[in-house]
Amino acid sequence: MNAPKLRFKGFNDEWKLTLLSNLMSFSNGINADKDSYGHGRKFINVLDILNNNSIKYDDIIGSVFVSQKVEQTNKVEYGDLLFLRSSETRDDIGKSSVYLDKNEFALYGGFVIRGKRQKEYNPYFLKLNLESPGIRHQISSKAGGSTRFNVSQSILSSVEVSLPSQMEQEKIADFICHLDKKMQLQKEKIELLKEKKKGFIQKIFNQELRFKDENGKEYPEWQFKKLGEIGEFKTSSVDKVIKNSEEQVYLLNYMDVYNHKVVNINNYRTLTKNSASSQQIVTNNLKKGDIIFTPSSETPEDIGHSIVIPTDLPNTVYSYHLIRFRPYKSAQLDIKYSHFFCNTDLVRKQIIKHATGSTRFTVSKENFSNILVPLPSKKEQQNIAEFLMLLDKQIKNEKERLTVLGVQKQAFMRNMFI
Repeated sequence: MNAPKLRFKGFNDEWKLTLLSNLMSFSNGINADKDSYGHGRKFINVLDILNNNSIKYDDIIGSVFVSQKVEQTNKVEYGDLLFLRSSETRDDIGKSSVYLDKNEFALYGGFVIRGKRQKEYNPYFLKLNLESPGIRHQISSKAGGSTRFNVSQSILSSVEVSLPSQMEQEKIADFICHLDKKMQLQKEKIELLKEKKKGFIQKIFNQELRFKDENGKEYPEWQFKKLGEIGEFKTSSVDKVIKNSEEQVYLLNYMDVYNHKVVNINNYRTLTKNSASSQQIVTNNLKKGDIIFTPSSETPEDIGHSIVIPTDLPNTVYSYHLIRFRPYKSAQLDIKYSHFFCNTDLVRKQIIKHATGSTRFTVSKENFSNILVPLPSKKEQQNIAEFLMLLDKQIKNEKERLTVLGVQKQAFMRNMFI
């Protein structure tokens, strides 16, 4: 029987198989000259589809000015589907979103295919149905290309979908929509916590908010020192080439630091396996308290991502795309505090200012050494770190709740669709 595993009570009829071309007609979007963009009516493009399960007029990023004649033939109205026409990955090709604004029509760009609604169906149900593994496989397997994948109107027209009655479509769409709303509220909660943390960091490092000791007394005034005064920077010569004559090691890469990967004694073996000479293993090792920076990027604003090494990592080195800061023992720098002060506005602005280059920007070892950093007393550093870590824990817990909601939704999707 052509029906899903999980159904609402009272629905027993078989789902009917039909082609997408029986439900909608397909057409490609607008390609205007560059002066037409940035004003006029809003138009749907690739990012709008990727970032939204459903789209309303106010959600749309871009706009385009075209004649009324072009507008009339390129309207996106309530119930229309929008598909990605081109993508760098087979997984994304043909992904869709649905337009759910009953008040305003939009336009759509040349990298998008519009499915203009021709028959009665629940728009959100159909969009969800198109996410099912079977239908995604129909689209992605037919997509042409090697470095970039493309889907055509004819491919979308040939896609087979199974549809239940209109009433069952409504039930399923309402149920999944309820889950989506819960997930959206959870995402908003996470963003509010992140903004709250940013606010506290700003107040703490501007010294608008100060901690007191166990006796209620003020901590000593903060000192400000150059990184070169409290530790030393070391570049690396370890590349990604494995040599039989060298020893096997674990390699901390640029993207590990860029993505702020937590690397510790429990997971360091998940790092890239590489080789290094005996000398490199000694000079480019990773020890408790080391701060690893990304010293280069395509833009100045993206330089200086960092992670802190929480414990000695045996047989582990860092790549030549990174730079290591190792604090002196006399620096009185708390490890947990190190995790936060490197990402303050004071430090970030200096890193950006010191970035030099044209196509790729770099901060030199000397310029890193001259960056001024805030140094409260060791005890106040610990209080600051503990407070901010509590906020991090809150954010982590809320992210885990969001993950659970996502898993629940996927389970329902697998069982409520064919």
